[in-house]
Amino acid sequence: MLSRMLIPRKVRRVAHPGRAVKRAVTPRSVKQVRHAMHPLSNAKYSVERSLNTKRRTASRATVYHHGTCPVNHRTPEAAAKCRRTQ
Repeated sequence: MLSRMLIPRKVRRVAHPGRAVKRAVTPRSVKQVRHAMHPLSNAKYSVERSLNTKRRTASRATVYHHGTCPVNHRTPEAAAKCRRTQ
């Protein structure tokens, strides 16, 4: 019990042979570099993402209102069902 409080788990795992030794000894910055994407793959990913996640402007979407209701309804049926008045 006392050894668990004084010795970090990372160091205690090093005592057992295997993959844990290598993982515990390797600094975090080196691990991050190893797991990072290749610069070309990263560029390709960012271009694909920007093409597929563009913001949609609200000006193109048709909205429906009834009376003085401030809510933008997507369909005329939704506007007809709306019970909100102002």
